[in-house]
Amino acid sequence: MEKYDVIIIGAGPAGYPCGIRCAQKGLKVLIIEKGEVGGICLNKGCIPTKTLFHISEEIENRFGIIEKKVSFSWEDILSYVKKNVISRLKAGVDFLLKKNGIDIIKGEAELIGERTVKVNNNLFEGENIVIATGSLPSVPSIFKDDERVITSDEIWETDRLPKSLAIIGGGAIGCEFASIFKKFGVEISIYEMMENLLPGIDKEISSTLKREFEKRGIRVITGKKIENPGKMEEEKILLCIGRKPYMEKISDIGIETDENGVKVSPQMETNIKNIYAVGDITGKHMFAYVATREGEIAAENIAGENKRMDYSTIPVAIFSDPEVGICGMSEEDARKNGLKVKVGKFPYLALGKSHASGKKEGFVKIIAEEETERIIGIHIIGKGATELVSFSTLAIKNNLKVKDLQEILYCHPTFSEAIMEASFDVEKKSIHLPPERI
Repeated sequence: MEKYDVIIIGAGPAGYPCGIRCAQKGLKVLIIEKGEVGGICLNKGCIPTKTLFHISEEIENRFGIIEKKVSFSWEDILSYVKKNVISRLKAGVDFLLKKNGIDIIKGEAELIGERTVKVNNNLFEGENIVIATGSLPSVPSIFKDDERVITSDEIWETDRLPKSLAIIGGGAIGCEFASIFKKFGVEISIYEMMENLLPGIDKEISSTLKREFEKRGIRVITGKKIENPGKMEEEKILLCIGRKPYMEKISDIGIETDENGVKVSPQMETNIKNIYAVGDITGKHMFAYVATREGEIAAENIAGENKRMDYSTIPVAIFSDPEVGICGMSEEDARKNGLKVKVGKFPYLALGKSHASGKKEGFVKIIAEEETERIIGIHIIGKGATELVSFSTLAIKNNLKVKDLQEILYCHPTFSEAIMEASFDVEKKSIHLPPERI
């Protein structure tokens, strides 16, 4: 039986970074992957959907007096995404794993002991084991017999675009696909059982997104739970109601789980001392960048360090149109928690870059503690929000105050100037907003 310092089950955005970090620490690593390296993120999720988002923008892109005619082939677009983007990035990951001296086996792993993994009828022993098996789309029973139903994992196998599409779920994934397919000419209806799109985020952001969707001809139905899909008239139904951890063949040896997934400590360790779990399998925050950090934390602890995963300032980037970027507490949550806050807001409509680019929808909102003016939340909707949100995370993570943002020089004209102006508006001193009394 071949022995390794670390055996990692899964080569997605949690597994392969964990493997590389372990190799950098001088550990002998084996990664087992039943599908493709890069996991859902690279092959069916983050990367291909953002490629589609970019392509859809190119198709729809228009500027005032300029008109253009665009033709496209859906088959050619899917081929481009798979061959020119996914394949090249997978080759890059394969190259990195090989150069770091990591062994890779294709097959489905079965955890049969605290240090033993079975794959392709072969046994391997690992001093440490990392479970990074990812997640699957949730499919409620009422949808399982409807031939029109597809998931976000299956959209890449469609041979043509439907004329109409019902999107079940108005969260991040649903709003992203709504934005994309509307630009491809598909008639879109979003069904969200909660009262707002993007449940749980700043309500002003949510209502703005709904308004912009409806202006673009996207039908938005909120506060309604689908009881009978058979009554829906759309040609296809896309399920975007979340994902569930893939936990097959891992729990028979006594690993503790709950309704969310595998239970882990801040060090990413399960109840079994040498077994770690990272990424979607934990059911905590199903973002690729969180999974990567969890994988790195696990690797560093395996190597003898004492690192803890910090979930306090997780940014969210939503590639809808307009884009959304959020980090920290919303205004509603802050007040519900009894915090006294000051709020600054700056609309894209008053921003030079917005007019120059023709993207005038949106705003930046900053939430700060009233007494200290420490920034506890930055919420953005509008062009560039998915890039600016990392700036927001830096500010909140480092306990910056409003004056810290005010003292930075911002290039002009840029969308980032909206953050500067919103920081001044916390004190009602924004140069490009009229005084409140007007």
